[in-house]
Amino acid sequence: MGNSNWSTRRGFSHFDLITLIVVSLVVALGFAIGCPALHRARHGTDSLTCSTRLNQIHKGQILWANDHDGSYPLPTKVSPETAARGAQPGNSTANLHSLMIYKGYYEPYQLICPAEPNRNVVEFRDYKFGDRPDGTFQSGDAWDVRFSADLGKRKGCNVSYANMALLGGRLDTQWRDSLSADFAVFSDRGPKNGQPDRNSLTYRLHGARTSWTGNVAYNDGHVGWTSFSGADAQPFGVNGDNLFFADDGEMGGDMWLGLFGETTEEATTPYWD
Repeated sequence: MGNSNWSTRRGFSHFDLITLIVVSLVVALGFAIGCPALHRARHGTDSLTCSTRLNQIHKGQILWANDHDGSYPLPTKVSPETAARGAQPGNSTANLHSLMIYKGYYEPYQLICPAEPNRNVVEFRDYKFGDRPDGTFQSGDAWDVRFSADLGKRKGCNVSYANMALLGGRLDTQWRDSLSADFAVFSDRGPKNGQPDRNSLTYRLHGARTSWTGNVAYNDGHVGWTSFSGADAQPFGVNGDNLFFADDGEMGGDMWLGLFGETTEEATTPYWD
C-alpha cells in the first residue's frame, strides 16, 4: 500500500519523461514543417488581397472617368485651393487619394497593402468629411488635407501603393480610360529609381528578398502578378519603360510609378521605402 502511494506521488517516471520528449520532438517537427506552409498560405492571401485592393483603386478612377469625359481625377482641377493646402501640395499621391476617399470611391483601408513592411505606413483612421470642422478642415475644402504619403515620416504615410506620376507628356493620353493593356497606372511600390536593391523594403512586400515581386494594375482594368530580379536584362521594365524611374528624358513623361509628394506640372518629389 505504501509503495502504491509513493509511486502515485513521486512525479514523472522514466517512461513519462521519454514520452514527453518524443511528443515534444513530434510537435517541434510539425511546427517546423507547418510554419513554412502557414507562411506561404498567409503570403498567398496577402497577395490576393493586395491585388483586389489595387483593382478597387483603379476601378474608382474608371468610375470617376465615366462622369468626367473619360479623364481620371486631378486634384488641382477639382479644387486648386484645397490642393495647395494638402500635406503634399498639388497633384500629389496624398491629394489624389484623399479626394477619391472624400467622394466615396474607396476607403482609407483599401490603400494599405496587407503585406506592408514599412512601419511608417498606417491606415488613416480619422478621416474627416467636413461634418466635424476642427481647424484642419476649413469650410470649402474638397477633401481632408491631412492625408499623407510621406514614407519617411514616422506614421506619416497613409498609402502603400504607387501611382503614375501626374505630370508629363503622357498625362493627357494615359491618365484616363485609355483601355491600354500595356500601360501601368498603379502598382505595389518599387525600389528607388527602379534599380535592383535587395535592401529595399519593397523586396519584402511579396518576394523572397532576392527579387521584386508585386501586383501591377494596367489601364485596361487587369492586375498582373509581376516579378523582376537583378538577373533580368531590363529590370523593372514594362513596355519599354522602367516602372519606377522617369527614363525618357521628361519628368513623368513615361510610365513612372511611385509615391509622389509636392507635384507641379513640371516637377514632383518622389518618396522611397
